[in-house]
Amino acid sequence: MSMKHEFSSSKSNKDNGLKSIFSLVVFFFLLASPLSLYAQNAKINVSVENASLKQLFAIIERQTKYTFSYRDAEIDGKESVTLKVDKQSVATILHNVLTSRRLQYTMVGNKILITPRQEKILLRQEAPKKRMTGKVKGTVFESDGQPLIGATIREEGSNIGTTTDVNGIFSLSIDKEYTTLLISYIGKKEIRQRVKIGANVKVMLEDDVQNLKDVVVTGYQTISKERATGSFTKITTDQLEQKRYSDLSTMLEGEIAGYNASSNLIRGTTTMNGITNPLYVIDGFPIESTRYDKYGGLNESVPNLNLEDIESITVLKDAAAASIYGARAANGVVVIVTKKAKKNKISVSFSSSLTLHPYYFYKGRLGNSSDMIDLEKEWASSNPKLQGSNAATYAQSILDNNAYTTQGIKALLNYYAGNTTKNVSDAALANLASQGYRYYDDVAKYAKRDALYQQYNLAFGKASDQNNFMGSVSYRNNKFNDKYTKDNSIGFDLKNSLDMTSWLKFDIGTYTYFKNATNQTYDAMSPGFTYLPYDRLMNDDGTYYTSTAASRLSKSTMSIINSNGLYNMDITPLDEIGRNLNNSRDFINRVYGKLGITFAPFLKYDLMCQYEYAYDKSNTLYDKNSYYVRNMVNAYATAGTSGTVYNIPYGNIYYRENQTSKAFTFRQQLNFDKTFAEKHSVTALFGQEVRQTKLDYDNNTLYNYDPDMLSYSLVNAAVLAN
Repeated sequence: MSMKHEFSSSKSNKDNGLKSIFSLVVFFFLLASPLSLYAQNAKINVSVENASLKQLFAIIERQTKYTFSYRDAEIDGKESVTLKVDKQSVATILHNVLTSRRLQYTMVGNKILITPRQEKILLRQEAPKKRMTGKVKGTVFESDGQPLIGATIREEGSNIGTTTDVNGIFSLSIDKEYTTLLISYIGKKEIRQRVKIGANVKVMLEDDVQNLKDVVVTGYQTISKERATGSFTKITTDQLEQKRYSDLSTMLEGEIAGYNASSNLIRGTTTMNGITNPLYVIDGFPIESTRYDKYGGLNESVPNLNLEDIESITVLKDAAAASIYGARAANGVVVIVTKKAKKNKISVSFSSSLTLHPYYFYKGRLGNSSDMIDLEKEWASSNPKLQGSNAATYAQSILDNNAYTTQGIKALLNYYAGNTTKNVSDAALANLASQGYRYYDDVAKYAKRDALYQQYNLAFGKASDQNNFMGSVSYRNNKFNDKYTKDNSIGFDLKNSLDMTSWLKFDIGTYTYFKNATNQTYDAMSPGFTYLPYDRLMNDDGTYYTSTAASRLSKSTMSIINSNGLYNMDITPLDEIGRNLNNSRDFINRVYGKLGITFAPFLKYDLMCQYEYAYDKSNTLYDKNSYYVRNMVNAYATAGTSGTVYNIPYGNIYYRENQTSKAFTFRQQLNFDKTFAEKHSVTALFGQEVRQTKLDYDNNTLYNYDPDMLSYSLVNAAVLAN
């Protein structure tokens, strides 16, 4: 159905709201020619020859505030119109023109609906037989509960049919006790309904997803698929609702060809040093999510939003996107449109998901303890330096320097050095070979856990003919595989769209997001020492395993540590995983406003602005008992005249990092979209966009920090730099 833009003739106290913003938009109204006054009995002049019905409707629209709704298929091919009248009412003209063409019109306010004249056509070649006759009545609704005007109802297998009126009601005469009705509408899924004479049915037509996918949203405009010149992929809400996602990256992965969730790349690497992530646009606004890392590099993250609010996602992939967004589109553009409330009903929806992700480490391609012992035995037997009279000296030298720190190699070297007998060595090797994948099993048992992800979503909204309000709340609580890593977050999304008059529309919205997170900085899979499958995290007696400094460092290094009074370098992994936890707090707020002015059905002006504010605060208290602190203090120690000088004082180390992001976007654009002579379509967009982004970053490290007294010691940065 060709749907023209509708002007509303209703008046309300919302006109008072217009006065308060008149000073902001008055200069734009000067661009528009005055619209003619709307009247039920408007008198017009018409002079056409061999004109189509569409051309006649266009003439009436230009002289009045009426707008027409019709199906192309129902008026195309109708007899052309030759007419010349002066000061005649619209109703009289339409009656005279449409009656002979088996069409009818219905006026609702300033809207005129053109439909086929309700009549049944019975094509029978033989004399009719006596049959049951009666009527079937019903009402057809849209998925949002609104009556559907102009829906087609046909009796299956015959030419009998009708359409729904302005209230979505139909009445159809049939001559069978039971029959099947085919109910359809452009953009909706057709329904087959079995009915009985005298029935009064209610039917709801759902949107046809395939039809909706033919519309492409670029962020600046919405166009049909056929008019889109670039490469794009679109995901609709029906596809998204089939799965539950924890974040936007996993939502896009598998749905967008070529998208990589781990790197957030759509078109591959496009720069050596710049940002490679795509540009994200939500409801027409580019979203700022750039952050510094502690090394001074820039990272672009995926924007935060309530995933349940997403109506559709369009990904613009190729260089055509650059004609809209410029250089920012070099890595692709992800355009997100959020949902709106359904008309004339209060909607409340709640959803939740609970996801259990058991920890699993794939060991299928790893050698087990027995394999490692066999390899170590082979190394010893094939090493020529472990043969002959100097074998013991060589073996002891390797032991003293800890050139090989694994238990299997040490058991073999102790035998070759004469420190143990062959029986003792073989027994030790046999015990190690029997451990299977003990280290990985201990990691799973003591350092990891099954991840648990909880998500709760509440959405609520109400819409009328003039106002559309939508709100949502999303809460997440996640516990990850690392034993001490967790986060919880909550997001609020509120937006309202108001049709202040038939030609003025005002939108406002805000999104707020809070997040608290704790991240484990020590990983038992990278413990700071070499491990093999036969190693462990827990001793047989139930005590924590400790990798001693003497088992990893050479005798000369141990001598330096002991003689200079440096701090112990032992590592106990199960103690370390609970230390040095990073705590972070994130806050995001976006506020936007839009003003839409319709000068004519083909000419519209949009004014919009958005302000974004965000901060990321994180801190880590490095425990003085942790290996990290002891190693750092020792690394910066120097020899002084009176003993060892600790340039970094021994104690807790406190590191904090703060980032603040502010962004402002202002855009105005004039949209022209008109079809001439029913076949020449001209679309133009004239616009201006101003965007300002400011990103502040600072960090600080405090040594010998006391979290209770908030005291710390100063250090000489010049000495540390040398």
